Formats: sequence, structure tokens, C-alpha cells
Amino acid sequence: MDCQRIANVIGRDGTRVAMWVVVILACLAWTPAALAGTPKHPNSDVLEQAWKYQLQYRSGNLDIVPEYVALLEEATKAEPNDAELWYQMGVAYLAQAARALQPGGNPADAMAPMTKGPRALWRATQIKPDHAEALAQLGGVQTMLGPVLQKPEMVTRGVTQMNRAVELAPHSKRARLQRAFSGLMLPDSLRNHAAEAEDLDFLMDIAAWTRAGDYVILLRADLYFETGKPDLARALYEIVEQSGTTAPSDAAKARLAALEKDGVPMSEIKALRMAAGANCAMCHGN
Repeated sequence: MDCQRIANVIGRDGTRVAMWVVVILACLAWTPAALAGTPKHPNSDVLEQAWKYQLQYRSGNLDIVPEYVALLEEATKAEPNDAELWYQMGVAYLAQAARALQPGGNPADAMAPMTKGPRALWRATQIKPDHAEALAQLGGVQTMLGPVLQKPEMVTRGVTQMNRAVELAPHSKRARLQRAFSGLMLPDSLRNHAAEAEDLDFLMDIAAWTRAGDYVILLRADLYFETGKPDLARALYEIVEQSGTTAPSDAAKARLAALEKDGVPMSEIKALRMAAGANCAMCHGN
């Protein structure tokens, strides 16, 4: 990757990049699937500790990042052909980048992990081409950086990788979340409404009757409105309004009122998409 261009983007659009990285991490909250089943993964102890570090990080303990990164750097040096370790290395580097871009961090420190993260994910896919989670996250990073680096080919490649991840693991919450939230936040000319609808429908099914599920229903309703189907949007807004979960219900009520006037403002729709990627996705990704 072009390190200088990434540095320029971080300096110019640090807040935007930070939110994208947080969304990527939220979408792919890792569970130690590699630890399940037989035979036991040869590096299960490291993977389990990486999982614990990730949970601590996602709970707000940002100071754990150096230990998190160091654990996986040592592990990948010792076991350079382990795809799962390289995948986790990529996740850890993205956490390091997000930490640098958050309040109290030094944005200049984000440049190195923002280049190392995708390289680690790419290494995982070279070792194991059908590693769906690594493909999904690598695709998410590329769709994030492509527009701000003015490299449309990165976006195309990223979308292809996320599509491949869903093809490999159609029932993977992580792959679906990554493609859904990345797709929703692409420039309009690069979006695929059919894929967005498919992913949101999948997520609605698995998150029914939960607070996170209410946010997904809102996102699906917004997509209906955006694509010229206000009646379908209204039906879903009404479901969320009656759910009783305060924040989603309030948002649905405001959208129903807006439908009776000039329609739901795109600024409101985009704000929800960004917030949902960093928040309700956490519930689904675990």
C-alpha cells in the first residue's frame, strides 16, 4: 500500500478513517471458532489469549493493544504458516490503528498498523484462500481506503473479496456484517442494493426480537425508503416503533413523522448507518 498517501489521508480525514476502522472491527468481532472441534488447533492457547485481548479492547481497555499486538507478532514469527494467526494479526493491527486515531491517541501512529493490517490479512488468504473472515475483513479495509486514496480498483477488489467471503460462508454473521456495513457506506455509484438487502435480510432473521435486531430493521427500512419503496419502509418503521427499545423506537417514530412530510433525510439515514456499524454490529459479531 501507498504509505505516504495513507499518511496524508489520516492527517486530512482522521476522524472518518477512525470510524471506518471501528466499523470494521465491530463487524468482525472474533469468536474462537478455531478452538472448537477436533483436532485441537496447534496454537489454540495463543488464539484464546488473542480473543481475550480483543474482548478487553472492545470493552474499552485501549491500553491492552500493545500486549495484544506483541502476542501475535511473536506467534506469527514462530508459526509463519498459520493462517488463523495471521488473520488475528491483521485484526490486532487494525485495533492498534483505531487506538491511535481515537481521543488521546497520536494519529501519526496509525500509519504503520494501517499498512501492516491489510498485509497480515492478505498473508492469511495466501496460506488459506478460503479463509472467509480474512477475505471479508481484507475486503472491508480496501473498500474503506479505496475512495479516500482515489483508487477505485481497491474498492472493486474489496467488494469481490467480500462477495467471495459470503459465497464461502453464507451463514457467517461476520462475513454478512462486513459486506452489509461496508456496502452501505460506499459512495452511491459503487453500491449494490441487492447485496445490501440480502445481507440485511439475513441479519434481521438471526437478530429478531433483540435491540441490535431493531437497528438492523431500521437499516433495512431505510434501504427500502432509499430505493423508492416507502410503504415497505413504513411497515418496518412501525415494527420498531412498537418494539419498546428506546433509541431505535424513537428513531423509527421520527422516521414515520418524516415520511408524512418530505421523507427521511439522507443525513439521518447515513448517520444511523455509521453508528450502527460501530454499535449494533458488536452484538451480532460475537
